[in-house]
Amino acid sequence: MQISPMSAASRVVRVAAVQAAPVFLDLPASLDRLEEWARRAAEQQARLIAFGETWLVGYPEWLDESPEAALWGHRGAQAVFQRLVENSVSVPGPAADRLGKLARELRATLVVGVHERAGRTLYNTQLTYGPDGSLARRHRKLMPTYHERLIWGQGDGAALAAVAVDGARVGSLICWEHWMPLTRQALHDSGEEIHVAGWPGVQEMHQVASRSYAFEGRCFVVAVGSILRMKDMPPELPPGTRTGS
Repeated sequence: MQISPMSAASRVVRVAAVQAAPVFLDLPASLDRLEEWARRAAEQQARLIAFGETWLVGYPEWLDESPEAALWGHRGAQAVFQRLVENSVSVPGPAADRLGKLARELRATLVVGVHERAGRTLYNTQLTYGPDGSLARRHRKLMPTYHERLIWGQGDGAALAAVAVDGARVGSLICWEHWMPLTRQALHDSGEEIHVAGWPGVQEMHQVASRSYAFEGRCFVVAVGSILRMKDMPPELPPGTRTGS
């Protein structure tokens, strides 16, 4: 993509949308996999590398697949929730520090969707690290969608603005935030040039929303999702959840 920052001549920025599977509910192994993919992208001269919604450590698809997974007293669900909490990302913390170090080493901008743990609450968060390794932006999903409220707390509008990284103004939103008119407008008004649209998976309507955002905001949009295979669903959940029945 070619961008035209107001303070600089037009130049080409190569971006990478990493649509791959994390190691579900395993933070150390997922960080290893993230680093592997980021290095592969950097070797191809990518200057901005984006990962999908809650890539660390995987989107909680089990909430869609089986009502039993959300039962208060279901021991399997309780074990999965515990694993999720234990494998979430604290900011600051070791996992966040590793992401910053990786961005600095690769001299690239990283936009990563994570389960963020803050105190006793989990958030659906996007972290943006600049090529100097600093955390340029932390955006928490404003309103978890439907069943997602069983997992995540509500975010706020503190980060509804693009940030300047590596000569371009970069912003991002998470999933259904792309259907919120005022949320979109806030980012448009901030002079956003490259937008990362984080999704659990990039299906048709997610692509439609991403294209619409690009048209409305007059910016480039990187729509990025993840991959989740049924065999990777947590073994503690009911059998129907893992087979898709």
